Amino acid sequence: MKKFYVLLGSLLMAGGVLAQSPYNTGTVVHKFDGDKHAPGSVTYVDMRDLYEGYFDRATYYSEDFDDGLMGGWTNNIEFGPVGFESTDVGHANDAGSTFVIPALATSTSTAWILLDSDSDGSSGVEEMATLTSPVIDLTAGGLTGGPVYPLKLEMEQFYAGWQSDTIFLEISDDGGSTWDQIEIANNEVGREGRPNPELVSINITPYIVDPTQVVVRFRWHGNWDYGWQFDNVQILDLPDNDMTVSTVFRGDYVNSYIYSLVPQSQAVEFVIGADVKNIGYLDQTNIGFDWEITGPSGVEASGTSGTLASLSNAENDTIWVSTGFTPTELGEYDISFTVFADAAENTEDEGNNLMIDDHYELTEYIYASDYGDTPTPFYNWASTPDEPASIGNVYLIEGDGVIGAITAELDDFEDVVDQLMYYSIYKFDGTDFVWEAQTDDYTTVSTDQGEMVTLFFEDPISVVDGDAVIAVAGHYGSSVSPGFEMVGPVPQGQVRGTDGTGAIVSLISPEAAVVRMHMLDYTEVEELPVEKFSVYPNPAEEALNIKLTLIESENTVINVIDISGKAHQTINAGLVNGDRNLTVDVSELSTGVYFVEVVNAKGKQVKKFIKK
Repeated sequence: MKKFYVLLGSLLMAGGVLAQSPYNTGTVVHKFDGDKHAPGSVTYVDMRDLYEGYFDRATYYSEDFDDGLMGGWTNNIEFGPVGFESTDVGHANDAGSTFVIPALATSTSTAWILLDSDSDGSSGVEEMATLTSPVIDLTAGGLTGGPVYPLKLEMEQFYAGWQSDTIFLEISDDGGSTWDQIEIANNEVGREGRPNPELVSINITPYIVDPTQVVVRFRWHGNWDYGWQFDNVQILDLPDNDMTVSTVFRGDYVNSYIYSLVPQSQAVEFVIGADVKNIGYLDQTNIGFDWEITGPSGVEASGTSGTLASLSNAENDTIWVSTGFTPTELGEYDISFTVFADAAENTEDEGNNLMIDDHYELTEYIYASDYGDTPTPFYNWASTPDEPASIGNVYLIEGDGVIGAITAELDDFEDVVDQLMYYSIYKFDGTDFVWEAQTDDYTTVSTDQGEMVTLFFEDPISVVDGDAVIAVAGHYGSSVSPGFEMVGPVPQGQVRGTDGTGAIVSLISPEAAVVRMHMLDYTEVEELPVEKFSVYPNPAEEALNIKLTLIESENTVINVIDISGKAHQTINAGLVNGDRNLTVDVSELSTGVYFVEVVNAKGKQVKKFIKK
């Protein structure tokens, strides 16, 4: 079985002034080659999606690379083994790195451009490559009078810098005879906190006198670094005044960890932040944002941030606010951020002025970091493949309590059956995280794949305000082992686990492990909640087996329902003489999709099955 280690994304908008830069082709040397793929390397990322609403201006040129380089673009390797190529999968990730480089999260995902120095390069070999457009006539396309100045070049990119790489945009307005060069980014910005995708907006007005003979060229200079991916290159109007909210934050000034489900006992004041960026031509002044928190009962709190004095084109900065609001009512909370500045015209593209954090729910006892859709699986650490491994999240304890159970979501790779797994808690002792407790081993069955599996601690684990713990899901290693889902980018350092040596290691640019803590003492609960049951075979033709693994209540009711919600069978589990392995006759049901619904006083769980 092919191993899928981890596919990660980072979504922090990091930026600065894009400046014209002299070009130096001098030899570059890595000083720390041995650290490039070191396990436990760290970085910082944030958790918000990039707003994709920037496409309503007059566009004079556009290339989405969905047909590869067929649009007249030319790839040239000046020296070294590395060049630009078309891809729909991203980096090869075959260099043994614990930093697994994500594919570009482009808004047009058919194909994009990649330079893969990590895979194609080698230590000590300098690299230089360019990708050059055809001649572009910006007066073409039926736009009367040609372009309206000022102009910008805009694109989506993911750039993971290392130690000697620099990426450039070069502009010619005489068909490629002479060039001006603009440095987009260099190794100083590194791989840390890089957004995916990052919207790059570059003022190209000073470099274009003749709009009929424009050529653009992208240049890479490196030496066995990581690489560069980009897509959706456009030349379009650059408005005088335009601000955007590029990233938003919810946490505090010290700990940037993000939690999506928070028990009432762990709720703290919302400290919020927004990274605001000037994507207009002119300097902007007195920049801030209005904020509003909406909860189960409506608007809970609102206010206005402090202001930044000014930002020039392409500059960004982060503003923080202590809201004074701590959630108390169970339910979901949204926080909206709306940027403002002195220039009223910055509202002409109102969509990018607003961003909403909608990843917070106050719960009775569940603590979680994961959020969003499209999970990716973790099976093992790249540094110790096929060996024992665990993965989980750091949880900060804000109030005294106990941990009674952990729930994790298993990957849906159906061949992973009859494999041992377990959950553990590690507690920070002031110096390091040390093992605290472990559940009994559990053997996976086919119906666990893609499902939430809950395991209970024999004795609840006491925690106090100020503690930090790691809740992990683990396995004992083999060529076939359980996989655990991950979804929702979170700050670096929040996703940790143990590798084959038993050492605590951390993921770079992580997505949250779907490993959730239950802050509840189950030894004092008379009836276990409906947390675990399985149905098989699936599809079923004559009989459907229902295994009630963790259900203790005599008042548990089982319903077999169709997609309209109509119940075809109802069984009282308390009337089956304690037998938790039930068989239901489904031979009379019509072919189609059905659901088994298990209900007791603590809740409801539903699983789908197909009737042949």
